[in-house]
Amino acid sequence: MPMGIQPAGGGQDAYSTQFLKEVESFNSPAHFVRSTVSRLPNSASAKAKVPVPLGIIMQPLAPLPPDVEDVPSVNFGAIGTIVRCKSCRTYINPFVTWEANGRRWNCNLCGFSQLTPDTYYASLDETGKRMDRYQRPELCKGAVEYIAPGEYMVRPPQPPVFMFVIDVSYTAVVTGMLDTVVASIKEAIQSGNIPGGQRVQIGIITFDTSLHFYNLNSNLSQPQMLVVSDLEDLFLPLPDDILVPLAESESAILNLLDSLPSIFRETKVNESCMGSAVKGAFMAMKHIGGKMLVFGACIPSVGELALKSTRDNARLLGTDREVELLRPVNEGYKDLATELTRAQISVEMFLAPQSYVDLASITPLSKYTGGDIRYYPQFHINTSGLKLKTELIHVLTRYMGWEAVMRVRVSRGWKITKFNGHLFIRGQDLLVVPNCHCDQTFAIQIDMEENVTPDPVLCVQAALLYTNCEGERRIRVHTWAGLTTPNFSDIIGSIDVQATCAIMSHVGLDQSVKTNLPEGRNRLTTMCQQIVAASNVVPQNEALQFLPLYIMGMLKSGAFRATNDIPADMRTYIWNRLETLSVPQTSAYYYPRMMALHNAPDLCATPDQLGRITLPDMLNLTSESMTQDGVYLLEDGDQMLIWLGRAVDAGFLQAVFGASSFEQLDPASAEAVIGTRGDPTSNKLANILRTIRSERTMPYMQLHVVRHGEPKETRFFASLIEDRTIGLQSTYTEFLQRMGRPLLLLLLVFLVLLLVLLLLLVLLL
Repeated sequence: MPMGIQPAGGGQDAYSTQFLKEVESFNSPAHFVRSTVSRLPNSASAKAKVPVPLGIIMQPLAPLPPDVEDVPSVNFGAIGTIVRCKSCRTYINPFVTWEANGRRWNCNLCGFSQLTPDTYYASLDETGKRMDRYQRPELCKGAVEYIAPGEYMVRPPQPPVFMFVIDVSYTAVVTGMLDTVVASIKEAIQSGNIPGGQRVQIGIITFDTSLHFYNLNSNLSQPQMLVVSDLEDLFLPLPDDILVPLAESESAILNLLDSLPSIFRETKVNESCMGSAVKGAFMAMKHIGGKMLVFGACIPSVGELALKSTRDNARLLGTDREVELLRPVNEGYKDLATELTRAQISVEMFLAPQSYVDLASITPLSKYTGGDIRYYPQFHINTSGLKLKTELIHVLTRYMGWEAVMRVRVSRGWKITKFNGHLFIRGQDLLVVPNCHCDQTFAIQIDMEENVTPDPVLCVQAALLYTNCEGERRIRVHTWAGLTTPNFSDIIGSIDVQATCAIMSHVGLDQSVKTNLPEGRNRLTTMCQQIVAASNVVPQNEALQFLPLYIMGMLKSGAFRATNDIPADMRTYIWNRLETLSVPQTSAYYYPRMMALHNAPDLCATPDQLGRITLPDMLNLTSESMTQDGVYLLEDGDQMLIWLGRAVDAGFLQAVFGASSFEQLDPASAEAVIGTRGDPTSNKLANILRTIRSERTMPYMQLHVVRHGEPKETRFFASLIEDRTIGLQSTYTEFLQRMGRPLLLLLLVFLVLLLVLLLLLVLLL
């Protein structure tokens, strides 16, 4: 008998129908959990025919879409303890089955049969379901949050701790990075939006070729600086008052932030001991843990874990050997990250350099501590200051948890073959995430166990144990189930295009870093050929029609394309970013959204109650969608580009940008003018930009206005992936032919493509 939901008496078809109906309401919602397919193969032979990788993407603390109810809290205090499987430790969930009139229950992951605790007993109805299941969220919801009892704590709950480690070298000062950072921290503090209230603790360390600690004791008239210049034998110059409660020392912290730019304004020191600075911050916070925010403006060239800029070798870019530049030069930063995770410290990095910093060697510091790297090449406060500020304030004020660990379990007959994301794997399957947050996304790739018949239902459960900012220990549990089937058409019909795109991206990145970029591209090409072969068998399937377009987008993207125009630091940053992106963000990166602005419909003029408007229709990513008298917006979730044709209407330019002609338009100041003219067309464009930014809150999408004929327009046309581009000299039609699509089917592809693009727009929203 399949586990989960019992048949209604009409055999397997009735069981399947009933299960599929109930799974829609029982599964963790799609903003938390998405699978590449919702119907799984039931045997190795059925799996061999599936042309897409099997995987699941999870965003455990994802922000809730509008009008979606909050995740219910469950308190088992009255029962004694949280009900879990005694064999595999799975949490009770909607897919367990009951017997002996509710006196026993069977685990839906391992099959173990066990007694129901007396305090949790309820009788069953005539269909074998608990009478009270709709009164208990854990029995009717795939996403619940348990309030953890005392046995889930090894120490008192950790307070929110933020340690700011700030580069004050010459580059950091003259580019305005230091000004931007201190102003942003100050704004976040004064807004009162840093979660944690009275419990928040803050510390500040600055560095160039030495470390500068600050005594932030609230009793001092002004903060006291203590300099440690011996980088060989680091020590803490004072045991206390480096980390202080924000509520007590707010004025001391704000005074220090105000004074930092003037203290270092005349500096001539232009080297960095970032590795030593991270170690110094580690020493100051290892007793408590927390979030370390590191701001760097140049390569760490002195002190611990120093790096050499001579590693930057442009001759290797675009070659089989490029991957040598994309791997760390040694294990130093990974070893330090391992130490940090033991102390429950996560590292967020904001790097704003003017030249090479060997990002590949530095990234393990964030990757293995559950943090992220934000990269602002050629930073200047006038061009990138707002982006850095917006992203830093977001990091300080978003929903987050502390000292977190996560386990993902899968049901009998299945195994997890790969974890993707920024995390540290302790033992075999314990994922350590010192600071979890709402943007954090993880993925698992799954396969069948050999010589084991899988259960008729695949169940996956992720449990994230963390301390929230109020000091409560919580367990966010997501349970997802999918029915298995031998039917190839059912499996293919259940493909989630965007989730599949995200998993394929992980597969390609894994292959590239393990071997080299050509092998990564070959892996993507092979998957594409298998998808095209399957679409020749099932020609009407929309997912199979659309996936090759995504794969072509991958091959033409900055992540994979075989060109020498992407510096090693930039390629590393792109890879690093793609490891943690949500499903909609990943698909937007590989298949950007383009829309016409010069004829935007009047619907764009009036925002709804949330301030959003109906956006113009998506256009195919080809220059055939464009005209010389048009204005087009292209966004990929990372940045926005507006392209203006040479023959654009002068009235439009005057109304939107205040420019009398194409030649008079100043692209650098164009964004500042949009929406300020009081003209309906100008307001329409401002509404469109505002709505796109509200859909994709992070990263802050900078807008670049580009006129036809300017060098910057190559960035715009490189994203028109259905044309021949610098990354791959094939149109979409030519690419499909190379992948094995018969010419007769190509016409059908293009007939359905526009419809699918419109459906994609709905999915993105």
